[in-house]
Amino acid sequence: MKAAVVRQNPYGYADVVEKELRMIKPNESLLDMEYCGVCHTDLHVAAGDYGNKAGTVLGHEGIGIVKEIGSEVTSLKVGDRVSVAWFFEGCGHCEYCVSGNETFCREVKNAGYSVDGGMAEQAIVTADYAVKVPEGLDPIEASSITCAGVTTYKAIKVSGVKPRRLASHLWCRWTR
Repeated sequence: MKAAVVRQNPYGYADVVEKELRMIKPNESLLDMEYCGVCHTDLHVAAGDYGNKAGTVLGHEGIGIVKEIGSEVTSLKVGDRVSVAWFFEGCGHCEYCVSGNETFCREVKNAGYSVDGGMAEQAIVTADYAVKVPEGLDPIEASSITCAGVTTYKAIKVSGVKPRRLASHLWCRWTR
């Protein structure tokens, strides 16, 4: 399959190459990708800002159709439309995962960084972390929900704001 992977000596570059996809694990699903957006984090990964991630498939703003499911998957079925998000998988049992703070998991896996992401013809997701995407939603519009949308949702979730309560949005801009 074709995939956008980080170069051996990245310096901000990725190459579209032929890459062999590994077999899926029992808790994973294989997707035929529809679309994958580019996040600024992808640019940091490609630049080597977070260490050398050579060979890693970029992308965590992806939408794909389930082509195959692992033997233990019950949350998805072939034909489902799902996301490839930054949060690929947590351990599921540490203090952070069980308290709803899974983004702090010490064993977290992130798509397009510590595991291959969605900037490819096909991608693998941990089925229980793939979110179903409505059929009528344009993949370009849906893809940003997997990154910026989740960030916004998490901020509202942890803020404790309740219905019919006042909430404000503070916006700052740095200028020179």
